[in-house]
Amino acid sequence: MRLHNRLKLLQHYLGGKINEEQTRLVDDWYHSVDDTKPIGLWQEEGKINAIKGGIHLQILEQINTKKVVPMRGRIVAAACIISLLIGASWFFLLHHNRQSITSFTITAATGEIKQLLLPDSSKVWLKSGTTLQYSSQYGKTDRHLELLEGEAFFEVQKDDTRPFVVKSGGLETKVLGTAFNVQAYRNRPSVQVWVQQGRVQVSDSTQVLAELSKGKRLQWNTDDGRFRVDSLQWKQAQAWRDGVLLLESATFSELANELQDTYGVTLVTSDADIRSQHYDAKFFIRKTSVNDIMATLAEVHGIQYKIQGNTIILY
Repeated sequence: MRLHNRLKLLQHYLGGKINEEQTRLVDDWYHSVDDTKPIGLWQEEGKINAIKGGIHLQILEQINTKKVVPMRGRIVAAACIISLLIGASWFFLLHHNRQSITSFTITAATGEIKQLLLPDSSKVWLKSGTTLQYSSQYGKTDRHLELLEGEAFFEVQKDDTRPFVVKSGGLETKVLGTAFNVQAYRNRPSVQVWVQQGRVQVSDSTQVLAELSKGKRLQWNTDDGRFRVDSLQWKQAQAWRDGVLLLESATFSELANELQDTYGVTLVTSDADIRSQHYDAKFFIRKTSVNDIMATLAEVHGIQYKIQGNTIILY
């Protein structure tokens, strides 16, 4: 029986406007309430049991006290069942709406720079190996995204009513309209936010850490929550967006990170001199293999290397 018809029948029952066949139906329903599943579409078993338990307690209370006649008990049961059906309908609609929200996860493959056009016409560039997630509610009720891993550049369409929010490794970056870059890798000690233009507000789970303007960078330590704000030459932060591997006096660790991000390889050395050097290079990623990069660096810096699977050993 459809929910609307059940409610109508019970309302007639309570008002005494019911025939013999309908009375029998309600009586059968009342006596079998312990075995009945009120609405098959409602799948949240814990809430079903909680509501059914409440109905049973109220019915048993009426029976055990013997202060009411059977018809009175049935009226109480009918009233409870009406409440159950209305409540179940509300939970079902809530559950249905929640289920209709879809999450989208986008990943840029190794060696790929992926560009996205979001529903509000904001643009996102994902660096190689980066994963971003957002829901189907984006652009409707909010503009929230989560940078699960990697580095992304955002060009945000201005919208005063819905701030653009990026969650990344314990930080939240909030803007109305601007261009900025977020770097958040699970295996690195800090999350970094750079601003190309406009302003962004960066917060952790408890407070606003800083408001960054053009050319400013925030570095937040994931272990102790400490942070610092400095300036960064923007061309170094955005080069990857244009498919360029740019190194300007980079440390060995920075070189290793860039090769890991872009080509998925691990750079290692046990040579202290190699670790102490600084590296300068500019390569177009799509046109240059990791073999070509290593050959160039080896020649310029007087080092040797060997490749074993995804590991490059310098010596």
